[in-house]
Formats: sequence, C-alpha cells, structure tokens
Amino acid sequence: MFRKVIFTIVAPVLVACAADHQGYLLRADTGQRSPVVFHDKPNGKHGSVEATMANGEQCRGQFNTVPDQVTKNWESNGEIETEESQIGVAILKCANDHIVRCNFSRAHEGPGSGHCFDNQGQKYSLNF
Repeated sequence: MFRKVIFTIVAPVLVACAADHQGYLLRADTGQRSPVVFHDKPNGKHGSVEATMANGEQCRGQFNTVPDQVTKNWESNGEIETEESQIGVAILKCANDHIVRCNFSRAHEGPGSGHCFDNQGQKYSLNF
C-alpha cells in the first residue's frame, strides 16, 4: 500500500518535467516553413529534436543547453538559484549526409528562437 501511494505522488511530478516544444524552421531564401519539435529530457538541459524539411526529408538529432542568465545565491558560495534562460546547440542529421546545425536561446525549459545553417549552404530562422 505504501509503495502505491509514493508512485502515485511521484509519477505526475516526473511527467511534468519533460516537455515538447513545437515550432518551425523558416528557410531564409524561400520562406518555406519546416515543422520542428524539441523533446526535453526531464532535467531540461538536453533532449532530442526532429524536423520535417519542406521537401519531406526527415531529420533527427540531439540538443544540449547551458545556463545563460541566472540568479545566484551569494550566501551559499554563488550557487545557481534559478535559471532564467539557456543557450543551446542542436544538430540534426537528415538523408544523404545533409546536416543542419542550430544555435538558439530560450526561456528555461521553454520556448526559444535562433538561427540554423546546413552543409548545403542554406540558412534558416528557428522558432519554437
């Protein structure tokens, strides 16, 4: 009985920490939109990302973030108390050695924006 109560209380907390953020890549030269989804891991510092390019090409990869703007608790050796925003990098691998790299900033575990480029010379804006 005791184990059941702990699982019931803890499970919703774990699920609430992971999140999906949907958005799009906007190709600079044509204005074509490609849907993108960032899947945060429960700690909010990394996860997977997937996109479907305007031509139907499927791309998948990973992203990592580091704290950008933080509030520190100077009474406890300057430890980070809250993380206001993050900066990150996402690398997506597509078909035929097509690689898309994105640099972005976002609210802590939240929406963000940035710029991407690929190994075929294309540039994109990123919004999610």
